[in-house]
Amino acid sequence: MLSRTAENYLRIIYEIFEKKGFVRPSDLAKALNVSAPTVTEMLVKLGKEELVIHEKRGSIRLTKKGENTAETIKKRYEIFLKLFKMAGVPNSIAYEDACLVEHYVSEKTAKHIGEFVKRLETTQICKKRRN
Repeated sequence: MLSRTAENYLRIIYEIFEKKGFVRPSDLAKALNVSAPTVTEMLVKLGKEELVIHEKRGSIRLTKKGENTAETIKKRYEIFLKLFKMAGVPNSIAYEDACLVEHYVSEKTAKHIGEFVKRLETTQICKKRRN
C-alpha cells in the first residue's frame, strides 16, 4: 500500500503531465513545495514500485501501473472536492480536505460517494447553487 505522500506525488505527476506534456523533478518540487533531494528520494521509491520511470536529470514518466494508480487517486480527489464544494466548504479548505480524505477511504466507499455526488449534481438544488 502506498503512503499518502507517494499517492500525492503520483497525482501531481499525472496532473502536471496532463497540462504540460512532460514532468521534470523541478516541477514536482515546486508543486509540492519540497526540495529537489526530497523529490529524488520519492522518485527512487516510486521507481522500485514500478510506478514511475525517471532517469537522472531526465523527465519523469508514469508507467502504465503508475498511470492507472494516479487516475484512481485523482478520481477520488475530485469526488471529494466536488462534494465539499457542494456542501459550501470554502475552496481553500475544500482542496486541502479533499487531499486528506482521498487517502483514507476504500475504493468501495469512494465509488458510492461518487455515485451520490452524481445524483446531487442532477438535482435542481445543486444546479442553482453552482450558479
